[in-house]
Amino acid sequence: MESDKDQFPAIESKISKGWTLAVKTVFSIFAVLTPLMTIMMAWLTVDSKINIELKILMVLLAILVTALFVWLLIVKVKEKPSAKIIRTMVDRAGIHYYSNQGLVKSVQYNQLMPHPDNGKYDVFINLDQTDTNMDLCYYVSDEESDKVVIKALSIEAESVITNGNSLRKHFIKGITFFRPDLKISPGVLDLYRLKKELNNKSATTY
Repeated sequence: MESDKDQFPAIESKISKGWTLAVKTVFSIFAVLTPLMTIMMAWLTVDSKINIELKILMVLLAILVTALFVWLLIVKVKEKPSAKIIRTMVDRAGIHYYSNQGLVKSVQYNQLMPHPDNGKYDVFINLDQTDTNMDLCYYVSDEESDKVVIKALSIEAESVITNGNSLRKHFIKGITFFRPDLKISPGVLDLYRLKKELNNKSATTY
């Protein structure tokens, strides 16, 4: 009979083409209309009979907004092309990010580290509203600094992913299977509704 480790299936990100198209369309419209509307408002203000100081302020605002959008466009054009993540997968090794050219990066279960200061939990939800912004957090060894650092799990893709929570849940479940030495916060198990599921599996093994 196969163990839970052998039965741990790989799951991939599911992409919504409709939502992806909608988001890109809204962003494109916003990028075009914002500078145009600002310029139009400045033009109408100049033609009106309002205070000259307000007219100058509106013209300056229009110039600044237009300059900002032009600068962002130039930065985007000059930006070096990077591998675009199109697919994320969680399997028995960890979580993996793929581009059209293949594997870009991975976070493997064997790379996860315990809390560097013997803290209460090794996998937890960060609630201090910092850069991780309440994301699922874990520790890994940073080769450059030769220190154990905190990282937040990200589900990356160029498109809208509809099963992001399922991928996170599967990653946590993988930690319980393949890294039982790591301490997972009960809040994480509650958030992803894993506590009852893991308890049921433990009961069936006896």
